[in-house]
Amino acid sequence: MSADLTGLTWREGEPADAAAIVRALDEWWEQRLEHCVRPQLLEHFGDTTLIVERDGELVAFLVGWLSQRFPDAAYVHFMGVRRDHRRLGLGLELYRRFAALARERGRTRLMAETGGFNRRSIAFHTSIGFTIEPGDEVVDGIPVHHDTGGIGGDYVVFSMDLREGSL
Repeated sequence: MSADLTGLTWREGEPADAAAIVRALDEWWEQRLEHCVRPQLLEHFGDTTLIVERDGELVAFLVGWLSQRFPDAAYVHFMGVRRDHRRLGLGLELYRRFAALARERGRTRLMAETGGFNRRSIAFHTSIGFTIEPGDEVVDGIPVHHDTGGIGGDYVVFSMDLREGSL
């Protein structure tokens, strides 16, 4: 299903968007993640962040950047869609636009991560063509990387080859 883009405004991120994204993480995901999105992040990666609004209100976002360590990769840090805008194809459209941006800038691989507990996110990412990368262990049939530093929990790593025409 493709997104109904009628009435939506798409734009790059700005430092001032950090507060709305943090509120969205709290409300949409019911997760306290204010430490993960700061204005400085959007100051430096605003041109690779996608903000989607309806009537001036945030309804979806994708915070991503071009990897410095892996020159072939673009990385999605966070992506979210407000509950009343889910199942319209908006998440897929965010990834399509980010993939196009990554290709335009010479990237051939898309990477993303999610919490090992987040079955809905794992299902979404695999449904749009991501491959789950091998982890430290398989838990409930899903390869996970253990959070050995004790900072944010076990996580799943996804990748997608952008040369294969996906997205």
